[in-house]
Amino acid sequence: MVKTVSYVSLLLIALMCAAPLFAGDVYYVQSLKAKVMSGPSLKSDVIGEADKGQSLESTGREGNWVKVKHGSKEGYVPALLLSTRPPLERQGLISGEEAEIKAGVRRRASTFASAAAARGLTAEDRKRLGKEEKVNYEAIEKMESFRLSAEEVIKFMEGGKI
Repeated sequence: MVKTVSYVSLLLIALMCAAPLFAGDVYYVQSLKAKVMSGPSLKSDVIGEADKGQSLESTGREGNWVKVKHGSKEGYVPALLLSTRPPLERQGLISGEEAEIKAGVRRRASTFASAAAARGLTAEDRKRLGKEEKVNYEAIEKMESFRLSAEEVIKFMEGGKI
């Protein structure tokens, strides 16, 4: 009986400490600029901007967003733009003629478009880039807002339809 009470007590303490699991960690901005949003969504208001290499103290995490302190405010930054290590200095090791380099390089629009989306472009920029780079930002926002309940996930895993 005493062992069971001890295990239950330890479990309760662990659960209470699990929520702020990412709290207190220091993150560094990896992109040139990172917009600090008022909520964990690209549709949220921008409350500030952090430059590359700037350190931000984490106060938690929600999905793919890290909640950070920015000045006197708290906001959210996409986890893809942050790391627990400072960014490395950029090194240019390629030498040669620009025409030779361009001929051997494979272009990837998806990498550019996803980085641009994470930086919080304006609606006008998204329209322009969406046409040029063939990116469907409306579909991205729809996918970001899609949520499943635990029951729906369990039913799907058991082979049933949702």
